[in-house]
Amino acid sequence: MVANKKRILAETKRLGKELLQSRAYVNNAPLLLSMLAASCSSSASAPTSAIAVASLTEALHCLQAFFVPLIRSGEFSASARKKAAENLLKGGRVGGEKGTEDGENDRAEAIYRSWVWDRYLEFSSTLVRIVAGHAIVPSFRIAALHSVMELVKNEVPGKFNNKLYFKLCSNLICSKGFSGDILGVFVSDYFKYPDVVYFTYSSIEQMAIKVNAKKLTGRTTVLARSEIMGVKCSVHDKIRNMFDVLVNLPTSASQEDQKTTDELLWGMTFFHKRQRSRLSKAWLSFLKLPLPLDIYKKVLAQLHKRVIPFLSNPILLSDFLTSSYNVGGLISVMALNGLFILITSHGLEYPDFYNKLYALLEPSIFVSKHRARFFELMDSSLKSSHLPAYLAAAFAKKLARLSLSAPPAGCLLVIAMVHNLLRRHPAINCLVHRDTRNTNTSGKETNTIKVADGRLGRDPFLASEPDTAKCNALESSLWEIETLRSHYCPAVSRFVASLETDLTVRRKTTEVAVSDFSSGSYSTIFAEEVSKRLKAVPLAFYQTVPTTLFPENPTDDFLGWRFGDNAVKEQNAEDGAVSHKHKNDHIASPVKPIRSDGESEQEHRNGHVASTCTLSNSNNESEQETVPPPSKKRK
Repeated sequence: MVANKKRILAETKRLGKELLQSRAYVNNAPLLLSMLAASCSSSASAPTSAIAVASLTEALHCLQAFFVPLIRSGEFSASARKKAAENLLKGGRVGGEKGTEDGENDRAEAIYRSWVWDRYLEFSSTLVRIVAGHAIVPSFRIAALHSVMELVKNEVPGKFNNKLYFKLCSNLICSKGFSGDILGVFVSDYFKYPDVVYFTYSSIEQMAIKVNAKKLTGRTTVLARSEIMGVKCSVHDKIRNMFDVLVNLPTSASQEDQKTTDELLWGMTFFHKRQRSRLSKAWLSFLKLPLPLDIYKKVLAQLHKRVIPFLSNPILLSDFLTSSYNVGGLISVMALNGLFILITSHGLEYPDFYNKLYALLEPSIFVSKHRARFFELMDSSLKSSHLPAYLAAAFAKKLARLSLSAPPAGCLLVIAMVHNLLRRHPAINCLVHRDTRNTNTSGKETNTIKVADGRLGRDPFLASEPDTAKCNALESSLWEIETLRSHYCPAVSRFVASLETDLTVRRKTTEVAVSDFSSGSYSTIFAEEVSKRLKAVPLAFYQTVPTTLFPENPTDDFLGWRFGDNAVKEQNAEDGAVSHKHKNDHIASPVKPIRSDGESEQEHRNGHVASTCTLSNSNNESEQETVPPPSKKRK
């Protein structure tokens, strides 16, 4: 088997060497092409051995070395092929003035060029099929990719062959042959050229339009019917492949490509404007596709830094971002970043922005993956001093209410946010301290807090109200922050003290950086506490060295204390003993003895006790004599 493969390798080298030496061996080209076509056919198994892959690579390089010089010479340009076709139609005579011998030579040359051109088209199609083949060895696919890009560069002299390149991109993205190895070659070797980047954006736009048209009409496009040569993939896989290409495309030219001359600088600027327009069209066409959830989240995470700064008109993303912001949950949190940029930098008007942002304040936001960026954006959104007081009060109150169920890191973040809101908006400082009663002009005390359900002191704040203007936040107080003074985490209870200063005096106070607390967690709080250097260390004294963290009987370390579980058990034991005694009393003396006329109350009671003891003892000891109750003779 190995000897046979080595013989095939030697034969391939001989055929390639002869093909490059003379036209007489031009028929070796179909033989080499058949070897390449057999490697990517669905019926044959893909070659895996090193010798077989080496044979195919040798055939590929020989054919590339044969066709590329012919293409560079201009013999297969569009005008040359058109002239050859005319010669064939006219029977080898150009204008009917040439001799028979010259006409035959021209006809033979035209036939030869037409034949070679057909073999070239077959070669380019085979290379594209190899690149898109998912069962072919990656090294051979990468070699085929380099050959295709060489043909794209040289097929049309002085121009980029977009037709062949679009064929390559469409087959690669719409088939299962798309892989990280092929994409890595594009990124490292070809995406550094501006023309490749430009036409890649153009190809993505055309493919997105065709995929979207198929989704809307339900009809298979021409691209899906005839141009895809590999194993087709699903619509969602196509969308994932498009996204992988888009996020790896450079958004601007590298600095080493920038020229200093005015003419080249003007030309480069003009090209950048066209590339910017092409980038915008590609992304807008892609965002119209039915994005799967994983790609949807990745797109929202990339828009603000890789797309919006480079779009020709970023406001065109407003429909996509507002619809994403209205979805709710994590999607809304991720869409907030891009929407905030459009509002602050591009003049987008979105009246319902703050109500939607208010609706995102839920307990789950403190454990969200994107909580850091979310709270930083919310802090930036609430910086304006022109915001109404009810809006700032609603956010401060809602955050304070969430702190009751938030983890310690979330409580620290809430305190920082409330601190900044109270400092920026002095009108809501009434939430810090509110008197429940006030004296009117007649000297009588009246309630200043709305009484809900007729009970003074009940919080009028409506936590479930989605409208910030109707939640009654200004009529409430920040009593939740006061409860944090007794928080079990020392860092939280200490940080509450920052709200004791008069925050209305801005020159004496500073804002708290929310970014310092937005990424906090249990681990960060623990690491901060452990890293502290304490001057006085609390010590614990034990009579014996403990063997466990928590003893089985906690009263051993806390003498005189009664803990919850033990206290309940002791109380239950006492209640059981009392009930058992009452039960025995009821059984021992089912009939109340009758006191005689001359018998005193004390004597009667003593007689009753004695009779009870006698009855109870007679049940347990049959041999014991019964002691009669004392009695007196009747007078």
